[in-house]
Amino acid sequence: MSKAFTIIRATPRGRGAVATLFLVGQDAFAILVPCLVFPHHDQNNATQGHSEDNAPVFAYFQLGNAREEVVVDFRRHNRIALHCHGGDAVVNAIETALVERGAVARTWQDWLAESGETGHFPHHKPLDRIQREAMQLLPFAETELTAKLLLAQYHGALSRRLEQMFQFLDCDKAEATAILDTLLQSYESGRHLTTPFRVGLIGPVNAGKSSLMNALLGFNRSITSQVAGTTRDAVSAKTVISGWPVTLIDTAGIRETSNPIEREGLSQMQTVIAESDLLLLVIDANAGQTGSLPEITSIPKRVPMIHVANKIDLFDQQATWPFQPHPDCVPVSALTGNGLDLLNDAISGKLHQSNVFGNSEANPAQTALIFTERQFSCLSSLRQKLEQGEIVSVISLKTALME
Repeated sequence: MSKAFTIIRATPRGRGAVATLFLVGQDAFAILVPCLVFPHHDQNNATQGHSEDNAPVFAYFQLGNAREEVVVDFRRHNRIALHCHGGDAVVNAIETALVERGAVARTWQDWLAESGETGHFPHHKPLDRIQREAMQLLPFAETELTAKLLLAQYHGALSRRLEQMFQFLDCDKAEATAILDTLLQSYESGRHLTTPFRVGLIGPVNAGKSSLMNALLGFNRSITSQVAGTTRDAVSAKTVISGWPVTLIDTAGIRETSNPIEREGLSQMQTVIAESDLLLLVIDANAGQTGSLPEITSIPKRVPMIHVANKIDLFDQQATWPFQPHPDCVPVSALTGNGLDLLNDAISGKLHQSNVFGNSEANPAQTALIFTERQFSCLSSLRQKLEQGEIVSVISLKTALME
């Protein structure tokens, strides 16, 4: 029996109402049909691969002594769509039955990346490599904005911008370099289309970090208490800020301690600091000993930070504001919500090197950005060659990036 037959599961794993399998290959029809039982009035036409109105047909997939209802579109014998009940047990059983008959099971992402085939999907023209990468990542977008941005790259936003850059490489290297630098800068945002930004909350004990995290989330994730040192473990939760996925991480309060549990919490805080894209240094605006915001020497310089003065609802408005050395300090009240909008804006501004991606008024459909490490590496290499005055082959560059 020939094995020129691939099964691609097009719908996500897990429970669903309907699941779809694509059956690809020259023997797809011949291998599938013996597994199916058709209603009597459809039997002759269906086994010949067509129905009276050239539409998908209803059938039963034979699984041992059981039958599962399926809808089959086999108008193209080498590209068949099979729709069945969406439970994993059913899909796995059908997949296993076809594998036993010689098929090879692949994820649609792997199959698309390796073959470049697009015939099963509603495309009006072949996709280049960048568009295929966008299509592979699109199901993993966690917000409406990031899905729109990936959809824009699928529709060619980045490809068109690169074409402009290629045209300038021969006649205006300064303009080509300007386009390239903007795209390289976009990667800091683009790499988070499917991976949330990590924002760590750090600061002294009893500064209200846990309350602030709960306020930013809109629900109680961290335990809060008037007792200093309540948070001893790193606690995380996902949220959305300016349309982008963000993971907030609450950490243990900073203070000298001999308690081994608290010391472990402080150790975890250092890990959070090292792995964060942004840090919120939270202090109590009413702490009498705080003439300026505390400095933490172990924070890497590469990690941006926002100073946050919490509990301003308790602050004496007649008193002198104690944070003059930090004009960028954001005053907030986790209790009343005062200042949270300003803090969200500040977070968005720090996370995105380019204002385009933090600007809610920008049109995602027209935004080009780099979104994979492969793209970034290839374009970084080009930038280095331009800087060193090396000759760049546009043809080889386009091939490496887009084919």
